[in-house]
Amino acid sequence: MDLKDLTFVTSNKNKVREIGQILGPEVRIRELDISEIQSLDLDQVVSAKAKAAFQVVKKPVVVEDVSFEIEALNGLPGTFIKFFMQRLGSEKTACLVGHEKTNTTVTAAVALYDGIKLKIFKGVTHGTLSKKDRGTSGFAFDHIFIPKGHKKTFAEMNAELKNKISHRAKAFRKLKRFMEAE
Repeated sequence: MDLKDLTFVTSNKNKVREIGQILGPEVRIRELDISEIQSLDLDQVVSAKAKAAFQVVKKPVVVEDVSFEIEALNGLPGTFIKFFMQRLGSEKTACLVGHEKTNTTVTAAVALYDGIKLKIFKGVTHGTLSKKDRGTSGFAFDHIFIPKGHKKTFAEMNAELKNKISHRAKAFRKLKRFMEAE
């Protein structure tokens, strides 16, 4: 199977843009809103999402989901980051930490499902949080997340740098290497 044989399923236009930048134009993308189970277990969320996407597309699919784990909040919001961004936004989410350390781990899980086999690829980026939104690019928590070893948030970085070091880029590069080795 080749990358062009896969359909990346998402309803997030920002992810569509990033995936195109990371994997190139040969990836077929289908904008489709798939129901997600609610769980703090990222593998459960992405596995169920991949199986639901396959039921609609009827071809090998790739889906992605993220966990945003703030150490001072005992790993929250985790897989519920989308809802925190919708209700609170990035600055108010960062303010929940208060004066605690803002160590944060972002994990992207990319699931490949062909109707029989399910394979999950993960990318992890560690960092800290800015208390204020910084930068004009990116989306969701990009305005507050500062990757380890950098002084800028993802939203302050150009796409080339972000797509070199981000959790999403790491996970999709693992998928790409797996596909090339198959």
